[in-house]
Amino acid sequence: MYMRVRGEGGTLFPKDRCVVSFDGTHIAYGLMGKGRQTIVLNAGYCCPDNFWRYLAPTLARKYRVLIWNYRGTGLSGMPREPGYRARNWNVDDFMLDRYARDLKEVLDHEGIDDVVLLGHSMGTQVCLEAYRFMPKRVTALVSITGPYASAIHTFYNTTVAPRIYPVAREVLRLFPPAKPVWRTLFRSPLPHPLAVQFGALGPHTKAEDMRIYYDHMADMDPSVMLKMAEAMHRHSAEDLLRKIKVPTLVIVGERDNFVPPWLGHVMASRIPVAELITVPEGSHGTILEFPKQVNAAVLDFLARHLEGKGAVSLTEKRKAKTARGRALPAAQDSEG
Repeated sequence: MYMRVRGEGGTLFPKDRCVVSFDGTHIAYGLMGKGRQTIVLNAGYCCPDNFWRYLAPTLARKYRVLIWNYRGTGLSGMPREPGYRARNWNVDDFMLDRYARDLKEVLDHEGIDDVVLLGHSMGTQVCLEAYRFMPKRVTALVSITGPYASAIHTFYNTTVAPRIYPVAREVLRLFPPAKPVWRTLFRSPLPHPLAVQFGALGPHTKAEDMRIYYDHMADMDPSVMLKMAEAMHRHSAEDLLRKIKVPTLVIVGERDNFVPPWLGHVMASRIPVAELITVPEGSHGTILEFPKQVNAAVLDFLARHLEGKGAVSLTEKRKAKTARGRALPAAQDSEG
């Protein structure tokens, strides 16, 4: 069963290919570019293609780019009919290890052995889980304003969200928003100014770049989104960070209220070979707000990595700085 949501599922780039995953789920995807190296773009929570608007075409000029829809999102399906208020689907159906297995099915189907995994927002968690599942197939990782565990723990950089979330989850489970009201809200002009007003997006984010996202959200079932959110919340790759053996680029937004920059610092400091870039004034929508900076950083990282010049980790930088600090007093003593 190949389920399509209303409309085109937030499609900005063609999803003209499909594979049946391990549990019968149809996964839709598309390929751009003709380079030898494949870059897999992993989207955020319930996100369609809009966040790849500027990055995907830039990458496709040099690399082959794979853009796919997670199960239950965009043009991808689910292994069975949802039933009333999606009662036939459970949180386990959306656990991130399922996403990793879906991606493996796509790569197997295309005969792709080596990939660079790039994730935006929750897509970083998907990248990390995919690395855990098939580490030998991953040559590099790129995280753009993404966490390594549930963003609810760092939501607006407070400890309030984890306390409120269980209550909000139960309320929404018992009293889900009526679909007509939900659709009307997201198809109205309200979501974008509200997102900017509350700091979910920065003032540099163009409304036209987000329109496809709001339309896609209007087509999503709130009951399904709640299960997806719970699956995301249960995930953590904190235990994996120090075991990552491939070069990693971590890009954070200076003013990101969902994934605050300090979280990126933590992630980059724990991954043995990692680079960290902070985009000034960047919000959670940094990838759309400052595409030139983001694109340039990603292309530079990939070029250096794929040419065999390894990234420099924060750990190595700190060791070098410490060594220079020790060498300076010694040189001064010898001069004295």
